[in-house]
Amino acid sequence: MRPPFLLKAVLVALLLAPVSAHAGTVFDSGVTGSRGFALFPFWQQVLTDMAAAQAIPAAYGEAAYVPPCANARSCVPVRWTSFLDSVRNQSRRAQLNAVNQWANAKPYVEDWTNWHVADYWETPGEFLARGGDCEDYAIAKYFSLVRLGFSPDDLRLVVVQDTKLNVFHAVLAARVDGTVWLLDNQISRVVPMEVVIQYAPIYSLNERGWWMHSIPRINLGNVTISAGGTLAEFAQGSEDKSSKAGW
Repeated sequence: MRPPFLLKAVLVALLLAPVSAHAGTVFDSGVTGSRGFALFPFWQQVLTDMAAAQAIPAAYGEAAYVPPCANARSCVPVRWTSFLDSVRNQSRRAQLNAVNQWANAKPYVEDWTNWHVADYWETPGEFLARGGDCEDYAIAKYFSLVRLGFSPDDLRLVVVQDTKLNVFHAVLAARVDGTVWLLDNQISRVVPMEVVIQYAPIYSLNERGWWMHSIPRINLGNVTISAGGTLAEFAQGSEDKSSKAGW
């Protein structure tokens, strides 16, 4: 998708945020973390809607009947939970591979095609119903692994700059046995994150906070950087002036 514009306040906040010396992995920057998601309303809304979705089947306990989802946004589809049940007894590494393969098999669909807006972060229910773009793959993988028992502390949805293609992209990082693995809709296999050297992390998120990893490179004449789904014009920009580089 084409990255949306930043609010000036968001841009300033990101630029002024303390940045770790990016040595090691995206999990080595806890000192820069924050628990608030005011800069990331799309992620905050996903967390709110997923909490509501989780409460629906939980309210029925072990009952044989759980009512069908009223809408995809707050849905925990049976085909999702059935897939997770099928890999629940596998090793953590095998689960990473299975979840990555399962999600990557879903169709890539731009936000404008799906939702008629420049940026939209889907819940897994929406992703299963309609496909999605890069952050939607990462979100579905994140919640899949959480439901399989992974700690949120070992998961990060990471916004990166692909320095070879000069575009911005979203992936999932998962830490297992001291290695950080990359789950990417553009790579069929799960690989150690360190081997994909063209990805420069900008910020990362989980349900407990967010972390700044590097200062985004910004061209004020052609703003293309997203702050987690904040949609607004920045300076004199307009969407018509944005680059056509996709996530």
